[in-house]
Amino acid sequence: MISHSFIIFALDFNIIKMNERPLNRLKVVLVENQKTSKWLAEQLGVSAVTVSKWCTNMHQPDLQTLAKIAELIGCDKRELITE
Repeated sequence: MISHSFIIFALDFNIIKMNERPLNRLKVVLVENQKTSKWLAEQLGVSAVTVSKWCTNMHQPDLQTLAKIAELIGCDKRELITE
């Protein structure tokens, strides 16, 4: 049986998660530069699922990959990260 305090914790955690700001702007920058996540995945040699997770901020690319993404798209690395 699930305790009452666990349910409250889970609800609070989900509220905090929903209010978090995105960590990267990859999805926006791809659209602005008329590129697709599929294109990016092919260029980097990673799966489309990996890029999708980056675009939805479920996971983050490492700094080297972020630099490579900026190079491929032709933008500054800072454009890929939220303020």
